[in-house]
Amino acid sequence: DPSVIKEKTFGLGLVPQYSIINGTRIDLDFRLRNRRQWLVVAPQFYIVNKNSTLWNFDEMAGVGIDLQHRIFLGEQDGPKGVYFAWGPVFQLYSVKDQGLAAYNFQEGDVTYIGLRDEPIHTRIYKMGGNLLFGYQPPLNGAFYLDFYLGTGIRFSFDNRQSGLHGYYNEWWGDLGYSGTLLVGGFRFGVYF
Repeated sequence: DPSVIKEKTFGLGLVPQYSIINGTRIDLDFRLRNRRQWLVVAPQFYIVNKNSTLWNFDEMAGVGIDLQHRIFLGEQDGPKGVYFAWGPVFQLYSVKDQGLAAYNFQEGDVTYIGLRDEPIHTRIYKMGGNLLFGYQPPLNGAFYLDFYLGTGIRFSFDNRQSGLHGYYNEWWGDLGYSGTLLVGGFRFGVYF
């Protein structure tokens, strides 16, 4: 019965495409006073070990959060149909890898900088925002499907003195990507 979903005030969902990048995203949807407006809080968790086929570093662990203000367009009362969403994104990654690290050495009265191969621990901080359009088809009961597409912007920084290493910013899917990108996917879940 589609009227059942009108009374729901909380949703719990998953975004399965995050598993492709060794992550998990859980969406928590909270209805605001206006029945067509929702706040989505989406925590993310990432774990990569040395045996990953997608990433080429020893270890990575990360956390993140997306916040969205979602506004359903049209006359319906519940969370269904076409919507517009916007909001900030923050992610933090801790990467352990082998690489060239700078070190200082003295020869006489002169200080030189050299490079040596050693374990490197890099923390990457990424922030930005998304603008999305989506569609939640009306389903029977409290279950939902959600398809979305939009654009986003990301700014990434790391803990290295020389700035963000290019290795982490080669294309829009990299951990340290800075720039604009397409954002899209689907999610599914249930309203309570």
